Amino acid sequence: MPSSSVSTGSEYRSTLDRGPEELAILATHGREIQGMSLQSYLFFGSANRLYQQVKALFASEPDCRFLLFDFRLVTGIDSSAMHSFTQIKQAADELGASLVLVNLSGELRSAFNACRFITSDVILADDLDHALESCEKAVIAAHLAEGGEAQTLREWLTQALGSPDYGERLAALCERLDVDKDAIIASQGEAAGSMHFILEGRVGIIVKMDDGRSIRVRSLGPHTTIGEMGLITSQLRSATIRAELPSVLYALSADAYERIKRENSALAQALLTYVIQVMAERLSFASKVIGVLRR
Repeated sequence: MPSSSVSTGSEYRSTLDRGPEELAILATHGREIQGMSLQSYLFFGSANRLYQQVKALFASEPDCRFLLFDFRLVTGIDSSAMHSFTQIKQAADELGASLVLVNLSGELRSAFNACRFITSDVILADDLDHALESCEKAVIAAHLAEGGEAQTLREWLTQALGSPDYGERLAALCERLDVDKDAIIASQGEAAGSMHFILEGRVGIIVKMDDGRSIRVRSLGPHTTIGEMGLITSQLRSATIRAELPSVLYALSADAYERIKRENSALAQALLTYVIQVMAERLSFASKVIGVLRR
């Protein structure tokens, strides 16, 4: 029997790693993004139950900005079910929410086009990750304070390390890198000779598989770090880092890190604490995703 599961933007996010301010916004306002994963064949009865579920969701989540429907597991749709989706669209319009249709097959897209359901205010996305990223961007833009996230490296590190002195000292040891889109910042398999602080732009993490395929496993935006574990553990890089946009990064080399450990143990401890916090946040998010997927 067709069914659906519900998740929110507070518990299930895109693979784009974000800085602390943007993460805080999503933690507070992530419920403005609601998602439903549909499955099996959709007919009138199941679609009507879905409409009732959506009405209840809108009643409990009046601040909803986006309602995503993931059709990846849907095998087909009966023409009689389209009436319920029209009702869902009307309810979303009344609330001021946008509908996002994800993973539509050619057959499903034709069915929605046939009843003129897909209009300019309905968002289509080829996959859930890009759909979530787009919705997150809109929610963040709606709540980000004027001038938010516009920090220098020293200001960012001061906030991250909890000390102006630590921020100043660490920033002084970092080397600025201005890279163009598609530039390779580090390659999989090479020695991890540095970690990078991403100040502006976005980078992708690319893993080369044993069969020769390359897969982007996640992206990182401003005020995030990459390569910290390789630097600390002296392991080889497990992935390639490639700029997805023109970006500004700051590299902390292995030599500079060793110097910090020798000459300023307090700064070394503060940096290690920051890295642990970053890893803990990523692990917490991964655990939430697993919880959502197991529903």
